[in-house]
Amino acid sequence: MTELERTGLLHGLRSFKASQIALEDATGEDFEFKNIDGLIRDVNEQLMRRFGLVVLKNFPNEGLFEDDIKAMYWGFVNHLGVLRPQGKNSALMNHVKNMGGVYRAAGGRGYNTNAELDFHVDFADYVGLLCIQDAKSGGISRICSSRTIFSDLYEQMPELAQALMEPLYYSRQDEQASDELPYYRTPVVAIEQGWFSCRFTRNHIRYASRHEGATAPTELQDKAMDWIDAAAQSNEYTFEMRLEPGDLQILNNHVCLHSRTAYEDYEEPERKRSLLRAWIAIPNGQPLSPEMKHAFHDHRAGAVRGGIKGQMFDERKLSYTRRAAKFHKMLFD
Repeated sequence: MTELERTGLLHGLRSFKASQIALEDATGEDFEFKNIDGLIRDVNEQLMRRFGLVVLKNFPNEGLFEDDIKAMYWGFVNHLGVLRPQGKNSALMNHVKNMGGVYRAAGGRGYNTNAELDFHVDFADYVGLLCIQDAKSGGISRICSSRTIFSDLYEQMPELAQALMEPLYYSRQDEQASDELPYYRTPVVAIEQGWFSCRFTRNHIRYASRHEGATAPTELQDKAMDWIDAAAQSNEYTFEMRLEPGDLQILNNHVCLHSRTAYEDYEEPERKRSLLRAWIAIPNGQPLSPEMKHAFHDHRAGAVRGGIKGQMFDERKLSYTRRAAKFHKMLFD
């Protein structure tokens, strides 16, 4: 990031703090950032039209309290789109930190463990990870192109690729809202109006059949997912990076898979690996197949979609969503 962009973000942070608006209610209009219009355009260009991946170096953090860093990050990602809820508690921003969770379990999630993660996608158009503290060792971010992997699979074994375009069941990992089933059904890969989208989260597929009404993947689907897992683990497809404090990684979930190696933390609580994760629905979003509506709640281009509604999506979070959607002129029912 340039010094002008960093200064512009800090200006927006000061204006937000002076307004005394609660962070949970704030949208992009509440952060008067300067000098970042070109940066926002560049980020969207990289994510939507080029690599599906961007890393911003030197996001302002020196001499700032964590609450101020979080507020500035909240404001920045709200200039990209609308935050979507995460997890059972419907958080609009989550800490990625080892809290002793168990990843390989029927209700397991990866963000609260230090385990190595499968390659997967998150529940939004974009996912942003801002590094506050890095690990003592490990915790390497790994990324690959789902579009490239699927293209190669289709060329080599088209019957396996076709199997991934048939819907299969995913568990909601016990994070469903009261009006939702504990599972949903969607294809791993779909193409709509020429736009590719991949919804590959095998840990959720693995446990779906424990729910009454959901069935396990077919033999062909399992073989195809084995092929994806093997390809993603290979050096041919995968790019690795170590996120350092002040690094902001943003991925387009529709075309990128991501994972992380296992890591070891420092003993001191304040030095433990800590990242802030945002799931973002974007105003310039691509159309999705109607078959993906059960996963994203909406498949229309430019709609507020994705996220895990969870069990605490209250009126306050709904009000934020309406304001943020209005700011970006996005569709929201």
